[in-house]
Amino acid sequence: MAVKKIIKKKKKKKKPAAPPDIRCALKPTPANLNATIEALRESLVHVPVPPEPRPGNLVEAMLHITMAKGIRCGVGQECRRRFIEGFVDRNEFRLTEAFEIEETVDDLEIPQTFQRCLRARDSIAEVYNDQNQVDLEFLREASITDRNMFFQRMPVLKPDVIHFLQAIMTFEEIIFSERSTLRLQQRVGLDPKATTTHEFLGQLNQIIRPYGHLPLEVGPESKDGTPIATPELSAASQLIRLAPPSKGK
Repeated sequence: MAVKKIIKKKKKKKKPAAPPDIRCALKPTPANLNATIEALRESLVHVPVPPEPRPGNLVEAMLHITMAKGIRCGVGQECRRRFIEGFVDRNEFRLTEAFEIEETVDDLEIPQTFQRCLRARDSIAEVYNDQNQVDLEFLREASITDRNMFFQRMPVLKPDVIHFLQAIMTFEEIIFSERSTLRLQQRVGLDPKATTTHEFLGQLNQIIRPYGHLPLEVGPESKDGTPIATPELSAASQLIRLAPPSKGK
C-alpha cells in the first residue's frame, strides 16, 4: 500500500510594511491646522529670518521636489547646494549629461538617483527652451489658464512637481497678497468663513511673512555635505500637505 507524503506548505513571509509617507496629504481639519502651525514653527527653528523679506524661487522649488519627493527635505536642500556649487550656472547644468550630475549626489543614497537627476536636468532644459531663460517667476502673475497651458508644454514636469509649484504659488499668494484670497483659500480646501481658518491664517502670516516666501530649507547649509536629518520637512513642504493631493505621480 503506497504511503502518501504529507507536504507542508511553507507560510509566506509577510512583507515589511512600507514606511509612512512623510509628505502625505492632510485634510484641513481644525486639528490638522493646529498641528501644521506647530510643525511650521519646528521646521523653522534653525532657518534664519533674512534681514529683509525676499521672494522665493520657483526653479529651486522645482529642483527641490524632483530630488526630494518621498524623502527628507534635507536631501533636496543638499542636492540644490551641490548643483549650485558644482556648476557655473543653470545653463551649464542643462547641458551636462545626467550621469555626471548623478556623480555629484550619488553618496546621498537617493532612491532612483539617476532618474531624478535626468528629470532635474531635462526640467531645466525644457524651461530654457520654452522661455529662453531658466526662470519660472512669470507664473506668479499668470492666469490659471496660462499656467496650465505652460505646464502642458512641459511634459517632463510630472504631476507631483506641478502640484508642488502650484501649491507654493497659491499659499504664498494667500499669505502675501493684499487682495482678497477667499477663492484661493477654497482652492486649497480651507473654509474662508470658519473661525479656525481665520486663526490659522493669522498665525501663518506671523510665522512666514518675515521670510517673504515659503522656505524650502530646514537649516543652515551643511559644512560636510551631510543632509540635515531633522526636521524632516521644510516649511513649504509642511504647508503643502494641506493642499488637495496630486492626482498623478
